[in-house]
Amino acid sequence: MRVPTKADLQKERAILIAVLLDFSVFVPYAVTVSHIGSLAMLAEILRGGLLLLVEGAALLALRSVHRGRTYFYDFGIGKLERMFSAAIGALLLLAAVFVLVKVLQPSDAEPLPPAWAAIAMGLVVYNLFTNIAPLPPLWRATREGTSIIVLSQFRARIAKALASVTVVVCVALDVLLPDTKVARVADDFGGLVGAAFMLVVGGRMISEALPDLLDRALAEPVQMKVNTALAAFFDQYEQLIGVRTRKSGNVAHVEITVAFAPTRTIADVSAVTEGLRHALKAAIPDADVVVIAASYEEAPSGAANSTQDHALP
Repeated sequence: MRVPTKADLQKERAILIAVLLDFSVFVPYAVTVSHIGSLAMLAEILRGGLLLLVEGAALLALRSVHRGRTYFYDFGIGKLERMFSAAIGALLLLAAVFVLVKVLQPSDAEPLPPAWAAIAMGLVVYNLFTNIAPLPPLWRATREGTSIIVLSQFRARIAKALASVTVVVCVALDVLLPDTKVARVADDFGGLVGAAFMLVVGGRMISEALPDLLDRALAEPVQMKVNTALAAFFDQYEQLIGVRTRKSGNVAHVEITVAFAPTRTIADVSAVTEGLRHALKAAIPDADVVVIAASYEEAPSGAANSTQDHALP
């Protein structure tokens, strides 16, 4: 069983702080929203409640990774990390649509009673604090070997913090200017701003996750590094049979198959494959490089000198 490093524990702590702070505000926030019906606060509670579920799951996933409980996944859990990122994005989009529907529905808002107004104001200010407080530890965690899970949480937290500022302003207007028309306009505006943040951030998270989930090949600049390494070793193998690449989380997977003449010794072949692998590792940090040696006679007849299949199994 793997022992978590200091950086691993820092990442776990950062997300745990966010989870605890979100949980501390969720129940009183939900009760208040059910009583006063504020759209701005509704957008906040939907966003916070949905992300709280994913944050908990993300924390469990991180703990499993850091303790080596994913050893049976040969290519790591990059796809799992991307799935969490896409899940966060999808939940944000659904919450945004729900809030937009509520904004478009007719409303006969009434001025808030003084007691509920004070409670609502206190909660939105505290909620703003709970969204800002986790940002420093999350940011520090992204500096220590970025994890997709931690990075997704950091981005989602920024969106929540920015949207919370709008909620504070809208609820303050509702409390200080308890006119029905002013309150309704401010509340609708707060709901729209919250929905807009969720749409933008959610869409971005999904668009970033899909390429990895679909095993898209590495970006062209990285592919050029692969080609450069192959060119440097061009005269040391008989044929390049295939190159396959994909990305899983932050790890680039590169699989290269080269053919050697049957007369070459094992030591000779091993020296070439290891040299090629080390050259690629130096050119592409954190890459998982596999170089497969095949017999030149077993190469497919008529095969081109360079074949690329951009998806690993």
